[in-house]
Amino acid sequence: MQTNNDKILKKPELVVGAGDMEKLMVAAHFGADSIYCGLSDFSLRAKCKNFTREQLALAAKYLHAHGKKIYITVNSIIHENRLSELDEYLEFLNFIEVDAVIFSDMAVLMSAKKLAIKPALHLSTQASTANSRALEFYRSQGVARVNLARECSLAEIKSFPKIEGLLLEAFIHGAMCVSYSGRCLLSNYLASRGANDGACAQACRWKYYLVEEKRAGEYMPVVENFEGGGAYIFNSRDLMALDLLADLYSAGVSAFKIEGRIKGPHYVALVTLAYRKAFDMFYDSLISRGEFTPAAEISAMLASVSNRGYIKGFYLNKIGPGDHNYASSEYNKTYRLVAIIKERISSDEYLIEIKNNFSAGKTYEFVSRSGIFDVEIAMMRTLEGDLKSKAANQNQVVITISRYTGAPFEEYDLIRELNSN
Repeated sequence: MQTNNDKILKKPELVVGAGDMEKLMVAAHFGADSIYCGLSDFSLRAKCKNFTREQLALAAKYLHAHGKKIYITVNSIIHENRLSELDEYLEFLNFIEVDAVIFSDMAVLMSAKKLAIKPALHLSTQASTANSRALEFYRSQGVARVNLARECSLAEIKSFPKIEGLLLEAFIHGAMCVSYSGRCLLSNYLASRGANDGACAQACRWKYYLVEEKRAGEYMPVVENFEGGGAYIFNSRDLMALDLLADLYSAGVSAFKIEGRIKGPHYVALVTLAYRKAFDMFYDSLISRGEFTPAAEISAMLASVSNRGYIKGFYLNKIGPGDHNYASSEYNKTYRLVAIIKERISSDEYLIEIKNNFSAGKTYEFVSRSGIFDVEIAMMRTLEGDLKSKAANQNQVVITISRYTGAPFEEYDLIRELNSN
């Protein structure tokens, strides 16, 4: 990989999505440089839990206190009757001092300039920027960063001339859309949920059959030899471009985004941790002028989170039949989250919040920033001091661990186990 050693080498930025406050804190804990999130309003993830305005203000203070940035998604299509609400919302984001606004509708750009808000302007992948003239135009309008269209190939990105003052961002991990960067009408037509309004029903993940117009009710399999008939003809596998990190960085991409605001804390933690380790290893290789090879533990972490099978998206070629899973849209789920650590009470006691059924006397995997460790639960008690052998979701209990001599666990470390299903 060619680098200019006369310049200060900039670390690639790890940008992670968070659907609520808990996941934001998990992402920050496990190494995100910046976190993008938003309200249900004006956001393309209107159906996830999201934040209240009060929580956004708290999130901004929390992340800034920890040396991290917060980017707010205002990336849905803005209809005429919402323009005054948009202006008021942008002024609120300016007041709580967020670092950037992510947008795709030019109404947001015009409002931000008219109001002279301080947050930087980041163009969403929803704008489908795929050429240098578009990049030059957006820079001329005050845009500081462009998230490139997912359909850009690595070769195309390499061909873009460097534009002074404009940063390039690209997705490196997460779900892929069946349509061109979200321009899908299936959800609106079949479920009256507009994808560009943030309410996508993911109709591309459904099973489909053929029906001949004069044979109503007679469903014919689209693809033969699948047990049960039918086919998931639109179901793309997920993006994982870890192996292309060095090439994308060399091509001018400085920020790398993880999709997943509707994912759970286990996904957010493990994917963030994996890419944090990868980015640090990559940066060390830049400084030492060595080769970057992701460690096996990083690939294992990414394999352990829910996924539909991994591909490299459009970076190396166009999507082909092998990049879809026609047989099923079910996730591969190797592990499940059972608890999150809330507080260390003593050398071997921790307050935890249960997320799934949990038992004393069992050995679980504890996920921390330094690694993943097998730890036995020696004892469990309620906050009132009553001993328990089992605990259920949403309860907080105190656990005593045994036979562990490593570094103490911290708030937002996770406890997980292999899925028995």
